[in-house]
Amino acid sequence: MSKKKISWVTPDYFLDVDIPIVPNLLDEYDIIWIILFPWRNNRYKEEDLSKYAEKYNNLSIFCVHSKYFRYDPRTFFVYRKILKLIERSQANLIYFNIVLDNPLLYSLFKWLPKDKCVITAHDGSIKSIMGSVTKLMFRKCYPNCKYVNMFSESQAALFKINYPGPEIFVIPLALKDFGVPNVTLRNDCVSFVSFGTMHAEKNIQLIIEAANQLFEEGVRNFKVSINGVWRISDTPNQLIRYPEIFEIRNTLIPNNDIPNLFCSNHYAIYAYKEMSQSGAVKVAFNYYTPVIVSDLPGFKDEVEENINGYFFKSENIDSLKDVMRKCIDKTTEDYNALVGRMRDNIDRKYSVKALLPKYKAMFSKVLNDEEIDSMINNTD
Repeated sequence: MSKKKISWVTPDYFLDVDIPIVPNLLDEYDIIWIILFPWRNNRYKEEDLSKYAEKYNNLSIFCVHSKYFRYDPRTFFVYRKILKLIERSQANLIYFNIVLDNPLLYSLFKWLPKDKCVITAHDGSIKSIMGSVTKLMFRKCYPNCKYVNMFSESQAALFKINYPGPEIFVIPLALKDFGVPNVTLRNDCVSFVSFGTMHAEKNIQLIIEAANQLFEEGVRNFKVSINGVWRISDTPNQLIRYPEIFEIRNTLIPNNDIPNLFCSNHYAIYAYKEMSQSGAVKVAFNYYTPVIVSDLPGFKDEVEENINGYFFKSENIDSLKDVMRKCIDKTTEDYNALVGRMRDNIDRKYSVKALLPKYKAMFSKVLNDEEIDSMINNTD
């Protein structure tokens, strides 16, 4: 019996979500993997994917390179190329992991066969940073989807209120594995790492000010490592009063540097003001680096107090300082025990082994629905 065929579309910025999943579904499905690379600052290269196509004879990879800014009208022709690849694949099911937030996507979305298409969404409601264009696209597209895959229960609940039509599947984001580290945990101090593009919603200013105040209160033996492109108005030099406790890398972090970044530091810290779910947290989870997060619903979906991390009151500097101080004062034995609990929790809930049945159940549901619809139509 031949395998069902999936046409799977992934943009470069979500490749780290799909790379752990796609190869592990090939025992059950043939997959045509269509990957969209942006006009600049792509995180992956074609060479990063060639090993998968070489290893599996039922995986075909097609890379589509955009030469234009995402809102450039010529991007329409890039999306049309993706549509042509989907049509040519003659797949039984389409998994479309591009969020419908760009008006130039609308013509592609319009022609997707909704009865056999699962489209992803990360947000159940539009946040202020996302803008009116995204709000318009969500209202225009998502009510007309039949199947939507989301990545957190809290966002799925919001989505159901705002767009009640589609059937929603919820599958946590996969762990983000960037390879094996070649360093061990630092022993010169307790260190907190922040990673990713530093935009206003990540509230990096709060982390810096908390560290400044801890130092002024006499707390020593700690450092804060901040890594990623800086996209807020205040520069690090304007915010940092004690350079000796900070390690700043204001640049795009190469993928092969990420394992060492997490494995050399004790805690990953995320002080977001607003978020749906954080991919950066799944990097920390992959390397068993406990997290410190603001008490937002998106974090509460996955972070468990004293199991894989700690919460502080969102935008409350005293609460953040208390958690950081507690972590600095922990004994080595207490820290190792926390990492042990985290390892058990992550392996049980977020490993590929744990997530694959959820993807298979989703695809089976859509494929079965399609077969039932086809039988009804044939009867008619």
